[in-house]
Amino acid sequence: MQRMTVVPEKEHSIPSVKEGIPFLPLLAVIGGVFLWRVLFATGFNLIPDECSYWTWSRRLDWSYFDNSGMVAYLIRLSTEILGQSTPYSVRLPFVILSGFTTYLVYTVSRLLFRNRARALFCATLFNLVPPSLLGGAAAIHDNALIFFWLLALCAAAQYLKTNDLKCFYFMGIAAGGAILSKYTGVLVLPCLLFFLLWNRQHRPLLLRKEPWIGALIAVVFALPILWWSYSHDWASLYHIFFIGSGAKAVSRRILDGLGYHVAQFGLVSPFFYLALIVASVAALTRNLREPKPEETLLLCFGMPAIIFGAMAFKGHVEANWGFIAYPSLAILAVETILTARKNDAGGVWKLFSRRHLKWGLILAVGPVLVVVAHAYIGLIPAFLEKRYAKEDRIIWETRGWKDLGNHVAKYQAEGEIISADSYQLCALLEFNIPRQPKVRYLAPWKRPTQFDVWEPSFDNMKGRDILFVTPIPLKPSSDSLTTIYENFAAVEELPSFHVMYHRESIRNIHLYRCKNFDPFSPRRLGPRSLFYQE
Repeated sequence: MQRMTVVPEKEHSIPSVKEGIPFLPLLAVIGGVFLWRVLFATGFNLIPDECSYWTWSRRLDWSYFDNSGMVAYLIRLSTEILGQSTPYSVRLPFVILSGFTTYLVYTVSRLLFRNRARALFCATLFNLVPPSLLGGAAAIHDNALIFFWLLALCAAAQYLKTNDLKCFYFMGIAAGGAILSKYTGVLVLPCLLFFLLWNRQHRPLLLRKEPWIGALIAVVFALPILWWSYSHDWASLYHIFFIGSGAKAVSRRILDGLGYHVAQFGLVSPFFYLALIVASVAALTRNLREPKPEETLLLCFGMPAIIFGAMAFKGHVEANWGFIAYPSLAILAVETILTARKNDAGGVWKLFSRRHLKWGLILAVGPVLVVVAHAYIGLIPAFLEKRYAKEDRIIWETRGWKDLGNHVAKYQAEGEIISADSYQLCALLEFNIPRQPKVRYLAPWKRPTQFDVWEPSFDNMKGRDILFVTPIPLKPSSDSLTTIYENFAAVEELPSFHVMYHRESIRNIHLYRCKNFDPFSPRRLGPRSLFYQE
């Protein structure tokens, strides 16, 4: 195929007065959001998921039971460089990535549509939706995934403007990074394939070596995950299929599917979500017969929204899984809506006025402010919080963990092993107990966790004294409940830890000094399986 010579298009910016896109205020907003992320990274203790990924970083592996390991690698890099494990050192890589991700949103829009003002507007809106405001600096898979997802999209956009086939190698590297960030990153490859098939002028590329070498590069990045899965009897894939199996009843699956789509309105703000739907449908309609590469590329990278939206009616789908589709669809929506408004288009486009934008921002930023205020001061009366404490994830995940760590350290005797009966609690204790000792997972139930990969057997704890931490009182086994109580020679209850809220205790976490652990009697504990059916 003969390489084409591309004449660069002239970039332009719609005047601020005409489209209402002033540069300096938008830059100030982006700067303010970045500053908020720095403050969040420093001022908020790690939530359970972040603590779990931090424990991964202490035990580096090719992959992990729940997902691929990029989040662990980034955390380890940061904590090694800074020489300590604090909320800031754990989150620092993701704060930095959030800045690069913002730049990528801007760059993709500018490359495809040559309009700096609209590109900056896209980047600002991306930073103001709840997941970006609340979780943009969190040490979680999604932040790494979105960065590499947009990096692949940016490489594809660069190819459209330069016809440089080497861009496919960069797409492969970015796709590999996405796969190492989260399993759903593998969707980059079918999105690119569908784009090439959709556009007639780009179909001949499937006969060229560059796209396939790019795909091969992505596969090479995925080899550590495949090796880990093979070495562990594909337990991780079985885990994914199990948690994604969903309810058996058709009625419940329908309700779960509807619940997923309702959650999307809250995820990106109802007014913004409506704009994404209308603009995407309009773009899809006009590109079915005469596809424009710029628009079809964004539509293809928005495919996860359709995939997970359909899967939600068949199995369990988390509300955040489809978020990777929204940056490209947001870029497309901004271009479609502002072009329609500029051309004085009637019909549905009249709905997307300044008023629509204002309420979209209010319903995006407003709930975030409420969540932050609730986390800091508690907006619910204590008697209600005590009754519904576990359902209030904001307080449940942010209150008391550092104080719990100090409480446990106060009662730990020399030589005692600290254990807990959930992987989240194990991770929280590891991070928050002074000197951050390793914590053992010890539970009678059979649901597998990453801690079972590290320590599948309890045999090396025989004869040891254990400081056992649990939110559920440790009682002797009965006909209705099997516990580990009888596997100890003696159990001494220690003072419980009380999670305080408006000077009232809303939940207790129990401590027990357990003597002479015997994993063999009166019943065998472990080795624990990584499979649910055993």
